[in-house]
Amino acid sequence: MAYGDLLKIRTWSRDGKRTSHITQAVQSKTWSGSYQDCARKLTYSALPEALSELGGRVRLYHGTDILFSGSVFRRSRDSSAQVFDCTAYDRGLYLKKNETYLAVRNQTAEAVTAQICREFGIKPGSLAATGIRLSRNFLGVSLYQIIQTMYTLAAEQNGKKYQIRFRADTLEVVEKALSAESIRLVPGSNLLSCRSEESIEDLVTSVAVFDEQYKRVAAYDSPEGFRALYGLMQQAIRASDKEDPAKSAKQLLEDNGIKTTITAQCLGNTKLITGNAVVVHEPVTGTDGLFWILSDSHSVIRGIYRTQVTLDFRNLMDRKTAGSVPAK
Repeated sequence: MAYGDLLKIRTWSRDGKRTSHITQAVQSKTWSGSYQDCARKLTYSALPEALSELGGRVRLYHGTDILFSGSVFRRSRDSSAQVFDCTAYDRGLYLKKNETYLAVRNQTAEAVTAQICREFGIKPGSLAATGIRLSRNFLGVSLYQIIQTMYTLAAEQNGKKYQIRFRADTLEVVEKALSAESIRLVPGSNLLSCRSEESIEDLVTSVAVFDEQYKRVAAYDSPEGFRALYGLMQQAIRASDKEDPAKSAKQLLEDNGIKTTITAQCLGNTKLITGNAVVVHEPVTGTDGLFWILSDSHSVIRGIYRTQVTLDFRNLMDRKTAGSVPAK
């Protein structure tokens, strides 16, 4: 049995009364995600007789393991095609589709996440412990922004990075670190091709800080000397009593440095998902060392299972700063 044959799809009707294993009616399928979106996506093309109702549940299995559990949000059919296309999202989409008001007082990110899970009927899994207590007001903010902001603020203090994702129907927040799911990519084994690209199109070489009277009170240049190398590319921020401008400037320069994007085509592997780390050894492009998966796409087309990952040597997280600091 081919490895790709283990990736099976089962669907349910919108009312949940009917179910069908539609793998044999599916011509192609792609399972994907990125670090800037907690909702993973499943797209597939299936024959007309396959059960795939708008709003119906759909699951992707690897053997008996549930890789994806979500609902069909889009269906399309072209008159010239013999199949219809479906797009499904997992429960992460509901974190972005639901908003609330919340006053956080001296609570950790993991406690707030658990509270949101209780209030919205979400099954919580492993929630990365920060132990950092924070206070913040959220007014009409999505659940995703609340959780991600709390973990972003904690990350600014402990230097760690976090990823929100669903494992089947369970919400988990993981620390982005080397783990048992980290694998090695090597040419001639599991790495099919590798492409490296460098860009300074979004580079910031200096950050200027202005006060309420529009006067520049400070400026911070890239510590790597990028201003002298590539010219002045300035971003302006406002001085604030509640946030350290030097810290904000440092983060801006760090997030907007030279962008190096590695795109790797690999043999299909379900461990190659956003948030995990990989070790790459590829001599032609000079890609060598530890990298973090920024996005992943798993496709099975004509029975061949391949995975494409976008990598970065920086351990990035989707930084959010929704809400505001409570007035004292």
